[in-house]
Amino acid sequence: MLTMTQFSCASTGETLDLTTQLATSGEGEVWRTQHPHLLAKIYHHPSPERIRKLTVMVNHPPKDPNAHINHISFAWPKSLILNAQGQPVGFLMPTIQGSVDLLEVYSPLRRNRSVPGFNWLYLHVTAMNLASIVWAIHEAGYVLGDMKPQNILVNTCALPAIIDTDSFQVRDPETQALYPCLVGSESFTPVELMGKDLDRTPQTPQQDYFRLGVLIHLLLFCDHPYKGQWIGKGESPTPNELLRRGYWPYAANSLIQPGPLTIPLNIVHPSVQRCFQRCFNQGHAAPELRPTAQAWRRALQEAILDLQTCRKVKHHVYSKSYGRCYWCDRTTQLQVDIFALSAPKIPLSQKLQTILNTHLPRLATQLPGSKAGHMPSLLQFRPKSWPRRSTPVTQRRPGAPQPPLPQSPRQSWQPPVTRPLTQIQSLRSASTWKSAVAQAPERLSGLINWSSQHPWMQLGALIAVVAGSGALLLDLSGTHLDPANLGLTLVGGGLCLGLVGLCYLLARVSQSSRI
Repeated sequence: MLTMTQFSCASTGETLDLTTQLATSGEGEVWRTQHPHLLAKIYHHPSPERIRKLTVMVNHPPKDPNAHINHISFAWPKSLILNAQGQPVGFLMPTIQGSVDLLEVYSPLRRNRSVPGFNWLYLHVTAMNLASIVWAIHEAGYVLGDMKPQNILVNTCALPAIIDTDSFQVRDPETQALYPCLVGSESFTPVELMGKDLDRTPQTPQQDYFRLGVLIHLLLFCDHPYKGQWIGKGESPTPNELLRRGYWPYAANSLIQPGPLTIPLNIVHPSVQRCFQRCFNQGHAAPELRPTAQAWRRALQEAILDLQTCRKVKHHVYSKSYGRCYWCDRTTQLQVDIFALSAPKIPLSQKLQTILNTHLPRLATQLPGSKAGHMPSLLQFRPKSWPRRSTPVTQRRPGAPQPPLPQSPRQSWQPPVTRPLTQIQSLRSASTWKSAVAQAPERLSGLINWSSQHPWMQLGALIAVVAGSGALLLDLSGTHLDPANLGLTLVGGGLCLGLVGLCYLLARVSQSSRI
């Protein structure tokens, strides 16, 4: 039992207590320690090469692009772990708390249960931050290699964190020794690495660019890019075989087309469309043509600024460049809303609401480029239309109070209740008649009280009533009824009452203008 074995931190010499086992595999085990912010990974049979690789990673960590907001972007090795004999057997890494697997975010069914309220805006922001993290890792000289949804966690601020970092490809900056990534995942491996021995094949950032494109496609379109309606002979090949052939729905001479459930490519911003085209068309056989992580981040920045909140369904967000709410059209056609809200299990973070409310102006100064080495995160960005402001940001006076936030830290987020438009109209018409009938006595009483405060109004009403009643009585007291005179009398009485109503309206208008 590992709990009976004595372990210590190589950098501090402190004894480590393994408290709770979190995961186990053929490679090793992951444990909680006495420090809530630290986890321990213990290998069953650590090789000298693995220990040398971990030593390089401990000594040369990449710069975290989200360190300024106290977010951990990758579970990087912090220190080696020694056994009782002083031999390295594992490493310490930071704990990633309050997050869910990427699969829980991009899958509609899982998302609506785990993180309800994660709409298309949140998915864009998650993709942008993922590109920033990959860029930071590449800037430090590392290659991720095994990029897949199981190795990425996302919190309610749409901030990702990458785990399983000890599988990265590492190059020692001092000796130039290469420690390759030994594992890969089907449907995420670019065509040039298929069938290769990863133990002996150095990888480049271009391979990560392809994997990043697949992950961003999963986030924005909720499905793998190499899936669709097969139009060739026989049964449809697997997504991995379609990937090998370069068949995706928007490739030339492709044998798959968008299916009835496929979300079309043209609903995203044109900059993001071009990145997908470069990644899966031109870059399929030419890795150097794939968009970089920085290019992905820049395109997603532009896409986020282009997002617009739907006026009919508040949790729908669409690209203004597309022209209308695609999600409303999809819901009408398929009778399924993939962003339908359910009772939340994880309340949306107050930090994200604050970020979205206060940090939009910084983005305009960074497009279309950015400063060298600056890898911004979610903190710098907020779409113009999410959530709506009572006054535009640029029109606020210096020192003017900010609008209240949609929630407080102690309040759980509650999704809005939406109804079909026809149902809303019927409810409104019914409620209007009921309220009018119920409020009639009160309105009449209010009119009488108001007129009692204006003597000239009482005098006008008295004259109109006396004149109309007198004329009617004189007409009825005659020896015979003249229809013409009776009609004129009724018209005259109606005009008198209309005059009273006009006086009342003018009085109300003058009163409101004084206020």
